[in-house]
Amino acid sequence: MKVSHQNHLNTLSLSAFGLYFVFNFIDRSMSNIFLLATLALCLVNYKTLIKSITANCNLVVCVILFSTYISFAGYYHNVPLHELDNYYRFLLLLPLLALSLNERYIPIVIFICAAAGLIHAINTNVFFDNTFRLQGTSSTAITYANMCATLMMVCLYYLFYKGRKSYLLALSALIFLTLLLLTETRGPIIGIVFTSIYFALSLKSSNKIKVNLKVPLLFLFIFLVTIVIVPNPLGERLKEFKNINLNEPLKTSHYYLRERIYYNIFGLEQIKNNYFKGVGPQNIKKLMRESLKNNNIDNIRTPDHLHNDLLDITLKFGITSIFLLFLMYFFIINPSNRDDKVLLTILMIMLVSSQLTQSQFAHHQAISFFITLFYLLQSKDNLSR
Repeated sequence: MKVSHQNHLNTLSLSAFGLYFVFNFIDRSMSNIFLLATLALCLVNYKTLIKSITANCNLVVCVILFSTYISFAGYYHNVPLHELDNYYRFLLLLPLLALSLNERYIPIVIFICAAAGLIHAINTNVFFDNTFRLQGTSSTAITYANMCATLMMVCLYYLFYKGRKSYLLALSALIFLTLLLLTETRGPIIGIVFTSIYFALSLKSSNKIKVNLKVPLLFLFIFLVTIVIVPNPLGERLKEFKNINLNEPLKTSHYYLRERIYYNIFGLEQIKNNYFKGVGPQNIKKLMRESLKNNNIDNIRTPDHLHNDLLDITLKFGITSIFLLFLMYFFIINPSNRDDKVLLTILMIMLVSSQLTQSQFAHHQAISFFITLFYLLQSKDNLSR
C-alpha cells in the first residue's frame, strides 16, 4: 500500500512537472502554477526528497552557501527583497530533486513543447510579418531563443548520443531551429557552437556509441551555413556585426551592439574598484547613469543589469558570489551516471554561454527553466529512473 502511494506521488509529481515544462511554450503564467504544484507534491513526497538530498549533499551544501552569501551581501547593501528573489531559485527549487526521470516520455514531452511553440508562432503571424521578433511566451526574445536552442541540443543528444530513433525528436529539433531563427537572437549561437564541439568529443570518448563523431560537427556546419547563406531573420541580424567600430566601439552605429559593448566595459571598470564587496543590485542603474553623464554619452539606455550574468553578479555581490556560483555548477554536472553527465554538461554549456549575453538572474523564466532540468537529472540514490 505504501509502495502504491509512493508511486502515485511520483506519477503526480512528474505529470505536474511535464505540464510546467510544456506550458513554458503555451502560457508562462500557467507554467508557474504547475511549477508550484510540482514543488508541493515533491514536499509531500518527503521520504524520496530526503534520500535525494542525501545523495546530492555536496550540491545542496553549495546551494545553501550561495543563498546564505547572497542574503548577507543583500543585507550589507540594504538590497530590496525583490532584487534578490531570482538568486534564491536554486534554494527554492531544491524539492525538485525528488523527481525521478522517466526517459520513455521525453520525446513526447519535447514534441508537445515544439508543437506548442510552433502553434504560438503561427498565431502571432510571425511567419508572414517581419516587423517584429518572435519572443514566444517570454518577456524577451533572447529568453525564448535560449530555451529553444537548449531543447534543440537536447533533441540531438537523445538522437545521436542515446541512439533514440525517434521522428518526434527529429521533427522537434527542426521546429526549435525554426523558432530560434525567428527570434533573431544571436546569443545562443555561442552555446550551439561549444555544445557541438563538446558533443563530438563525447562521442569520440564513448566506446559504446556507434554514431560517428563527425555528426555533431556536420550539424554545426549545416547550422552555420543555413544562417549565413539561406535568407532568414537571424542571418540578417548577424550581418550587423560588420558595423562594429573596432577602434571606437562605443561609436558603433547599431544601438543594440553599442549598448552591449558599453555594458561590458562599464562592468569591468566598476569591478576593478568593487571586486570584493560589490555595489548592490539596486545601485547598478544609478552608477551607470553617472558614468554616462561623466563621459557625455546620451545614446545608451541604463538597465538594472549588465546583460552578462558573470559580470553582473560579480559587480552586484562581489567575487565570492561568482566563485560560489561556479562551485554549484561544478557539483551539478558531476553525477555518477555518465550519460546524465554528458546531458548535464550540454545544458551547462548552454546556460553559461547564454549568461555571456543575457542576465539570466534578471529573468525568472530562464533561470528556472535551467535549474529544473539540472535538478531533474541529479542522482536519486539508485531510485527508479
